[in-house]
Amino acid sequence: MTRWFAVTLILFLISFSTSSLYGQDQENSENNLTNGLEYRAFRMALVPGLSTNGIDANQYASKYSMNILVGYNGALHEGYELGGLLNINKYYAQGVQVAGIGNYSGEETQGVQLAGVFNLSHDEMQGIQLSGAGNIAYGDMQGVQITGLLNWSEANSQGIQISSGANISGNDMQGLFFTGIGNISGGNMQGIASSGVINYTRNEMQGIMITGGVNYSELFQGIAMGTLNVSDEFQGIQAGAVNYTRYGQGIQFGAINYGRNFEGVPVGLISYYKDGRREMDLWTSDGGFTNIGLKLGTDEIYNMISIGYNPSLQNDVWQLGWSIGRLHEHNNYFHYTDFSYYKINEGDWTKDLNSILKYRILFGKDFGRGLQLYGGPTFNLMISKLDSSDQYTWYRLFDFGAKGRDYVFWIGYSFGVELF
Repeated sequence: MTRWFAVTLILFLISFSTSSLYGQDQENSENNLTNGLEYRAFRMALVPGLSTNGIDANQYASKYSMNILVGYNGALHEGYELGGLLNINKYYAQGVQVAGIGNYSGEETQGVQLAGVFNLSHDEMQGIQLSGAGNIAYGDMQGVQITGLLNWSEANSQGIQISSGANISGNDMQGLFFTGIGNISGGNMQGIASSGVINYTRNEMQGIMITGGVNYSELFQGIAMGTLNVSDEFQGIQAGAVNYTRYGQGIQFGAINYGRNFEGVPVGLISYYKDGRREMDLWTSDGGFTNIGLKLGTDEIYNMISIGYNPSLQNDVWQLGWSIGRLHEHNNYFHYTDFSYYKINEGDWTKDLNSILKYRILFGKDFGRGLQLYGGPTFNLMISKLDSSDQYTWYRLFDFGAKGRDYVFWIGYSFGVELF
């Protein structure tokens, strides 16, 4: 602490070395004062009441200010202020403030504030605030706020906010927001918001939201990445464990995708839309696997989870599959193209690598009453570490081994029925 005060005193004395400019500086500054304040270029205070401006220090504005413990003054006018504990200005602060605990301004603040605990501006803040606990502006915030706990603006916030706790704005937020807990806006948000727990926008969000927890926005345009993404309306990309929207356009990528009305590309284990498809598929393929699958998604793009069993093999061979595909409609028929991944198991769950990648081109016809028949060629690649995988196919176009894995390619077929 002694060393800190020594540095502070040196800086203050350097400021006093400019006293030759005092007269001109005073004349220029007095012309710009507000709130009926008087101007004195230099001031020093120990505690309120013990200062070079006496007990009426809050009636003076100064350019250079040094508060050994606590200073309570009228204003900092386009200058520099150093404080051991607190810098308090009744009206405004314009310039650079450095304090061991906090900086406070009764009205607007413009410039740079650095404090060990907090920076508080009762009205607008423009510039840079850095503190160990909190930066608070009761009006608009423009610039950069960096804190260990909380950045808070009662009105709008623009610029860059970084905190280990939360960035909060009572109205709009624009810029870059990084926090360990949450970015919260009572109005609109534009920019990039990254948090550990939640990004919340009461109205519209445009930009990128990234969180380990929840992204919420009433209206959303951009990219949302989180465990849970929720939006009443969205255009763009939602990527997370669970994605929810009432009306959406774009891409949903997650374990569970849900929407009332959705146009775009769903990629998930379960993609359920009230205006989409809900169908059951039964099909067989070369090699003897018989499968049943649940097909969900939009009318054009679907995801399907399935389970299959091969009764023709001596071992209990079964498979779990996931597919993503697209419907192509024609005048008198339709055709599907889809890509599937199957995990092949023997008896219990097979821990070793044992999979089939499959691309299908299926042609079909709708016979009405929820019945469609289809069939077509399949292109298959098996990747396995099990010797018994030779029995999964009755022929091979080519195969090779690498790093303990067998790669087998063949062309097969698939025939099935789609219900409902």
